[in-house]
Amino acid sequence: MSDDRSPFPRRSPDELESPSTGADGMAPHPPDPSSSAPEGTETVGAGRAAPAAFVVPPVPDTGPAPITVNRPEFFVNHADKIISETRKPGILEGSTLSRHRIKQEPIAREGQWAETWQQALDPAGLHPRKHVLIIVAPRSYGSTTLALHLLAEHTGEETDIVKLDADWKTPKVGWLPAEERHAYQVDLKDPEHDRITADFLTMLEEHAGLLEKLGSYLVLNVAKDLWTDHYVPVQSGIHVLHLNEPPPAQSVVEARLRARKAPGLVAYLHSVDKTKASLKRLDAVEAARTADSIMLAWQEHERLTDSSLPMDVPSSWSALDAGLAERITSALSDWRDKLDILFGEMVSVHGGRDKSLPLEDRCLLLALAVHQSAPMPEVAKAARDLQQIISVDAAGGSGFASTASAAFAGRGLRRRVVDAGAGVGSHDEVVFDQPGYGRAVLTYVWDNYEVMREPLLKWLTSGDGSEANEHVVDAIAALTLRHGNIGHLVQLGAPTYPVKKELISALLVQAVQDEHVGRQVWSILYGWASVKERATTVVATCRQVLSTPDVTSSQARMAMVRLRRAANSGHESAWSEALKAFAEQAQHPAGMARLITEVRTWQQSGRSRGAGTAAFLALMSVPGTTPWLLSDEVPSEVDVKRALRDLLGDIATAPDAINRLTTWVRQSATDPDAYARVRDGLLPVLRGQKIFKASVSLMQALEHVSVTGETNAANDFWDRLVDPRVRTVFQLDRDSA
Repeated sequence: MSDDRSPFPRRSPDELESPSTGADGMAPHPPDPSSSAPEGTETVGAGRAAPAAFVVPPVPDTGPAPITVNRPEFFVNHADKIISETRKPGILEGSTLSRHRIKQEPIAREGQWAETWQQALDPAGLHPRKHVLIIVAPRSYGSTTLALHLLAEHTGEETDIVKLDADWKTPKVGWLPAEERHAYQVDLKDPEHDRITADFLTMLEEHAGLLEKLGSYLVLNVAKDLWTDHYVPVQSGIHVLHLNEPPPAQSVVEARLRARKAPGLVAYLHSVDKTKASLKRLDAVEAARTADSIMLAWQEHERLTDSSLPMDVPSSWSALDAGLAERITSALSDWRDKLDILFGEMVSVHGGRDKSLPLEDRCLLLALAVHQSAPMPEVAKAARDLQQIISVDAAGGSGFASTASAAFAGRGLRRRVVDAGAGVGSHDEVVFDQPGYGRAVLTYVWDNYEVMREPLLKWLTSGDGSEANEHVVDAIAALTLRHGNIGHLVQLGAPTYPVKKELISALLVQAVQDEHVGRQVWSILYGWASVKERATTVVATCRQVLSTPDVTSSQARMAMVRLRRAANSGHESAWSEALKAFAEQAQHPAGMARLITEVRTWQQSGRSRGAGTAAFLALMSVPGTTPWLLSDEVPSEVDVKRALRDLLGDIATAPDAINRLTTWVRQSATDPDAYARVRDGLLPVLRGQKIFKASVSLMQALEHVSVTGETNAANDFWDRLVDPRVRTVFQLDRDSA
């Protein structure tokens, strides 16, 4: 081997790729004798030839093991494919769907569905508006059907449509696949594992850029209760759509009947007695079930009457069978009005008792509902068993079973809800559309029953989904901030109080915007920012304030002051959360200006790690082929090279800096001029013994970034960083395993 040979082999394009992991890489200069050289090892799988590696011999008497930099074989066409390939071992999987079959499935694109469809497309109406679409809709509204049809009709025929399974503990962008000419769809509807966070959306913006380069798309269908009004910048690669209405149920049912080769049943659907059965308020899932019910009614009618009614052609009104029409009407009725009476409260009325069923008859009705058709003794036994279960005295247990009998003999929940002044929708959704009255009830109890205040707070702050419920936040804010008193708010913010960070943060966001107590709350947050148990709550609150579209300059200034205090507190969790908040700020000009101020303050103060380092790291994530920090737009008072040296020389910040530098090089690799600017801007920074380990790690990370057809960024940096006169220090170890 000649003295100037690079330890990173230049592979021909037809050589295969193998994964690269493990140790630190090469140093730009030999380490100082007094330094501790980092270690690194790597094993090669059985049956595979060990790739060559170079070794930095340890300095005598210093003790550290030699540095081994591995040289796995690899095949690259361009950097984007490298990203895709290296992510494959830990990504979501799914099934490829037939584009033709999707198009054959019935869909009713009317009303808001038609509007949403149009909003999802680009101005020409040819392709999805963005490469990442998020459709937020209540459950059972059919948004998945909308998404799949959108991808089937508005992506190229060569694009594979893949329905992914969200098999994760929490949404992570790193789990999303990214392959060329693919259209992915994934449902996020599990309250335990699919809640979207602001961090996820921040990373998703970068992922959108990757999908755009690959000519691929992603549609996320998010259940409305899992979407907490996240702010997504208009200029990002993500487009958010809100579907607030299901497709017209009548149209859905008709489409499904035609798709099942029974268009003759549409006339029967139109003949249904509207006083007994209404389709207006059905969601998409219920509408599909309604079509199934009509088909079953038709089949049952033919079986019982031993007749055959052709339904493969539209039927005229004069040809409708009265018996089938009545059966379909009965099948579509929900019977709620009658059940309200049967499960009402037992009262005496003029002329005798009302029609409410006694306990034993309610049990009998449930038994009939379950068994449908069965011998009478069997139905009677089932009714007795149910009554026995709910009538058991559970003394010594939870105590609830002992009251089941009395509760079931009284009014049903629906009747009680109606009597309380609310309505109940066709999906058993309670509607109390009297916000003024509701607020009056809450404040009346709060003011007149002091003993109820603590129970009310515990009740309101409990529950799995409390942090995502804006009505809960509004109610707590109305009570705790009443009369300008923040004592209860301070109580909720105590580390010992069992309130989720998301809920207390949402509450604090409302509080700082309150004209009466806002200043007091900002003062509290300033004190909390340096307290370990509360600093992350402060960061979360300020992060939400800054992401509010109409945030004022005063609010932004106070939020940044508290973010700085939390990041400078020395608590690792607070610094990490502040970095995420700053990364969001780096995505728009006003936020970048705030970060520049933080960097300037940091470089003037000389602090080793805090808000300034987090701000600079955030500015490193500004998207672009040429990094913004290497452009001419950076203010002269910001010393970029000095900041990079400080970050790379600090063991705590070096990994984050290396990740971002790798992204810089990867994003510019396809543009020779941009790549040269990035490389030449980094070379002076990387020379020096204080950042020896960081330089090694960076070059190792760049090994999979192709800059020409015959070399990679690691080789290029090696050739330019390492002095030929000292390259003989680095020996090849071909026996390294």
